[in-house]
Amino acid sequence: MKKFTFFLIAASFLLFPLSKIFSQNITDEYGTSSENRYLSGLGIAASYAYLSYSPFYDQNINGSLEMWIMPISFTGNDKTLISKGATTNVSFLWGLSSGTGQMFFRIGTTIFSNTGGTSPALNTWSHVAVTWGGGPNFTVKFYLNGVLTGNAVSLSATWNNNSDEIRIGGSEAYPGNAFIGNIDEVRYWSVELPSSKIVNNRFIGIGDVPGSNSTGQLTTNSYYTGLIASWTFNRTDIVNDEIGGHNGNYTGSAVSIPQTSSVPLPYNFALKFGGTNNDYITVPHNTAFNQTTDGTIDLWYYPISFNTEQILLSKGASTITTTMILGVTASTGKLYFGTGSSVALNTTGNGLTLNQWNHIAVTWSTSGNNFIVNFYKNGHLNGSPSTIARPMPINTNNFYIGNSQVYNLPAKGFIDELRIWNPALTQEVIKEYMFVSCRSFTANLIAAWNFDGSLNNFSSYGGALTASFNNGSTNNCRFSGFLNDDTPGQFGSAFISHTTVINRKGSPNPFPPGFNLSNPFVTIPDNNAGGVSDSIIISNYPGILNSIEVFLSVSHTWVGDLVISLKAPNGQSRTLTSRYGGSADNILSFFNDNFTYTPSSTEYIPPWGFLKPTTPFNQFGGTTMQGTWTIKCVDAVGGDIGVLRGWGIRFNNLVSAEPVSGQIPDKFNLCQNYPNPFNPSTNIKFDIPKDENVNITLFDILGRKVHTLINEVKKAGEYNVVFDGSSLSSGTYFYRIEAGDFVDTKKMVLIK
Repeated sequence: MKKFTFFLIAASFLLFPLSKIFSQNITDEYGTSSENRYLSGLGIAASYAYLSYSPFYDQNINGSLEMWIMPISFTGNDKTLISKGATTNVSFLWGLSSGTGQMFFRIGTTIFSNTGGTSPALNTWSHVAVTWGGGPNFTVKFYLNGVLTGNAVSLSATWNNNSDEIRIGGSEAYPGNAFIGNIDEVRYWSVELPSSKIVNNRFIGIGDVPGSNSTGQLTTNSYYTGLIASWTFNRTDIVNDEIGGHNGNYTGSAVSIPQTSSVPLPYNFALKFGGTNNDYITVPHNTAFNQTTDGTIDLWYYPISFNTEQILLSKGASTITTTMILGVTASTGKLYFGTGSSVALNTTGNGLTLNQWNHIAVTWSTSGNNFIVNFYKNGHLNGSPSTIARPMPINTNNFYIGNSQVYNLPAKGFIDELRIWNPALTQEVIKEYMFVSCRSFTANLIAAWNFDGSLNNFSSYGGALTASFNNGSTNNCRFSGFLNDDTPGQFGSAFISHTTVINRKGSPNPFPPGFNLSNPFVTIPDNNAGGVSDSIIISNYPGILNSIEVFLSVSHTWVGDLVISLKAPNGQSRTLTSRYGGSADNILSFFNDNFTYTPSSTEYIPPWGFLKPTTPFNQFGGTTMQGTWTIKCVDAVGGDIGVLRGWGIRFNNLVSAEPVSGQIPDKFNLCQNYPNPFNPSTNIKFDIPKDENVNITLFDILGRKVHTLINEVKKAGEYNVVFDGSSLSSGTYFYRIEAGDFVDTKKMVLIK
C-alpha cells in the first residue's frame, strides 16, 4: 500500500511548481551572509552577469561548465546560459535551443548539438553540465541532473582565444539570445569532469566564504582539482568567486536575490569521509589547541561502518606526544578519548548508532594529577566518568580531522559541526547548543568548522585555524549536500538532508536564547496510535500565554506518516503537522503562527525553515505558561521509522527591539517606559554603546519572572521595544535590563 501511495504523492508533486512548494522564507546556513542567493532579472539583451577576461578561461583542450537553472521559456531565439566572445567566432557558448530547450555547446563556429538529449524542465530547478575534451578534435557531453543525456558528440573545432568577457545569462555575439529564467552556482573547470563528480558536486556550493581557497586548501583535493571559478551569486555588490578570485558584476536588471521561492541547494552541508587512509583534512598548529586544564569537543557524526576502528580527530605525531585523540572502536562503536599515552574508553556507555546522525561530546577537567573525562551521546551523559593521567602533552603538529598522524584508522561516514571549547561544558550547555550552528555564536569557542562548502573556522581565531584537504595523495574526502547525493535525478523529496544544526542568528528572535529545550532522542513507534510523548515543565513564566514558538527536530524516513501535536498546561492541544510532506525525510524547523508557509498533504515539507502550524496556536485557549507542555508524535502508517530528537518552546517571542536612529550612544541607558501607566501597550527605550547581549526581563511586584522580553545580541545603537501587556492583569511590574556589566531596573504600571 505504501508503494502505491508513493506514486500518488510523486504524481501530485509534479503538478506543483517548486515556486509553490518552497514558498516560505528560509534562513540559510550556506552562503557568505548565511543566505543562499541566485541570479535573477535576466531575459533581455542588456541584463546579465559579466566577468572580465582572464587567460584561465581559455580551456581549449579540456574543460567543464555546470550550473543550476530554472528556465521560464524556450520560445523565440536560442537561450544563452554562458558565453565568451564578441563575434560569431566565440571561445565558447553554452545554451538552450529555441522551442525544444535542448542543450548545445559552441566552440568557435562549430555547434555541438545535444540531439536526442532531454531538455531541462520549465519552471523547475535543474542541474546542467557540459564537458569537452581532446581538442581540437573535441568530444562534448551533456548532463542533466547528474545523468548523461543524449550521445557524446565528436567534432573538430577551433577554439577562438580572445580577450572578451564572460557573460552569464547572455551573449555578446548574440545579444538577442538572452536566457529567460534564474541561474545559480555556476562553476568553470579546467578538466573534463567524470559523471561521478558531476553527480556528487551538484548539491553543494564550493567555496563562497571569503578566504575559503586563499591557499588552495580546497582545490588541492581530488574532488575539486581543476576548479577555476565558482560564482555563487551570494553577494549583491559583486558576482563573487572565492575559488579563483574571478569576480564580476551585474548589469541591467540582473540582480542577486535570496532563495525564498525555491531551493536547489540544501540548507546544510556535511563532510563525507570515504574510509581510505588519505581521506582527511588538517588544521595548522596553533597554541589554541593546548587546552591543558579543561575543555570540550562536540560534533555530529553519521557512521556508515564499524568494521574497523576509526579516528575522528587527533593532534600529535607520536603516541607519547599526542595532545588529544578522539576515536570510535570497531564493532561496538564506542567512543574513546586520549591524551599522551593515556586513553579513556567509554566502556560503560552505549555505542554510536550506525547509519544515523549522533551528537557526540567529550569533556575533560582537571582533578589533581588526573583528568575526569565524560562522554555524551545526543546530549545525554553516556556511561560513567573516566579518569586518565595528566599532563596533556604539547606539540607543534597539525590537527587532523578524519584520521591521525600516528595511526591510519580513517573515519568512514559524515562529520558536521565540529567544535572545540575552552571550558568543560555542562550537560545543559551541550544540550542547548547541539542543534545550533556555530555561525550563531562565538563565546568560549576555540575552533568551529561547519563544512558548508568551506573549511573555514568560525571561532574568534578566524583564519588561523582554517583547515585544508590533505594533498599528499589522492583525497576523496568531500563536501556533501545530502546523505544520498551520489544518486542522480531531479531534485525532490527523495534526497535526505543533513538535518543536524540550524542557523537563526538574526534579530528579532535568534535561537536558542529564550527557548526551553528537551532532547529525548526517543523512537517513534511505527503505525502506533499511542505514539511517543515528551514533556517540558515550565516553572518560571507566570501569566497567560501571549504567543509561542516551537522548535522541532525529527528524524523519520517518511514524514507524511506523522501527526505531531503540542498540549498546553490547560489540556488544549494544537497540531503542528498532520500527514504532510509525503515521502520526504526529517524535520528541522520552527513553528509559529506568524510564519507564512503552511504545507499540505501533497507538498514536500522542507526539513528546515519556518512553518505555520496546521492548527493555529493562538493563546491555546488562554492557558498559563507555567505547567507541563507535552509534544506527541504519532506514526499513522506502517513501514517507516523515526526518532523524536529534540524540541523546545519559547514564549512571547514576538517582542522585538528595533533601532530608532543611526546614532551610537556614548553610554548604557534604560529609559522609563512610555506611556506609563499604560493599557495594553508601552514602549521601552534603551541605549548600548557597543555590541552586547541584551536581556530585558519583566517581573511582578513579588519579584516573580513574568516574561523575557528580549535576550539577544544587539549592535551598538538606540533601540525601542514595544511591549503588549494584554495577557497580564492590572498592577505594578518591574523591567530589568542586563547588558554586559550594565544592570538597571524601572517600574511600570498596567491599568485595564
